[in-house]
Amino acid sequence: MPITAAEWYDRDPDLRNLEQGDVLDGIPIVYTPAQNVRWVLLRPLPKGPLENARGGLPRTFHANVDGGLPTAWNRQDGELVMGSASVYRVVILSRSCNLDWKKHIQVAPVYPVEGVDDISLRCLRDNNNAFSFYLPPDGDDMPEGYADLSQVSTVHVSYLRRTDHLVRRLTGRARTALQDVVAEYYAKPFGFNTDDAVPQRALYRCANCFFEGVPDCVAREIEMGANFPPCPLCNNDALWVKVPRDLPRLTGESVQGATSSE
Repeated sequence: MPITAAEWYDRDPDLRNLEQGDVLDGIPIVYTPAQNVRWVLLRPLPKGPLENARGGLPRTFHANVDGGLPTAWNRQDGELVMGSASVYRVVILSRSCNLDWKKHIQVAPVYPVEGVDDISLRCLRDNNNAFSFYLPPDGDDMPEGYADLSQVSTVHVSYLRRTDHLVRRLTGRARTALQDVVAEYYAKPFGFNTDDAVPQRALYRCANCFFEGVPDCVAREIEMGANFPPCPLCNNDALWVKVPRDLPRLTGESVQGATSSE
């Protein structure tokens, strides 16, 4: 089933605070130039510290290409640089609680799906893209798009404290899906799937079934062998985790690791 706005966006958000997953407009992002593009460093004239005693910036600067300065990036008082920046629609990636005390917050820019090829678009709409989080269309102000995790940026929290920037708030289900995408992008997901080899004979339980509250989710003894088998209940969506021996399991049942097909 395709992801819909009804299941993805909270229709009655609490506007007293912002939360992880919030879609915001008007957030400035500065991008680092590619390595083959030289930074332009601004040195104050006349020569002196970057900031004066009152904390203000000098009125005049001389632009220098960093490759032409032997002292580039070595100044103890820092460098003032010319960079490329713009305001973007973004999704907050940092945890909600961090918005209350962290000075810098991670966000991902949001882009429309225009120009995405058909195969990638199908994966995107299933929220099954390795580096993107899908945002379904929802009216004229929320066209179909995605947050690009490969372009995560850090912004000062002061830019995120105004709820009038809020475009959409995710539902609990959508926020969990965002957390799954972030976890998979930055690290191997907790547990084993059918692509993983069984490291040792032990009891394993499917975490997906457990957290979905499936009543028949029991621990199974899986033999060391090839790859983990599909879950009897959720098939190839299995996420096997090792569990202690004192947990209940299927009496006398032992599952041999299945051979991976390529």
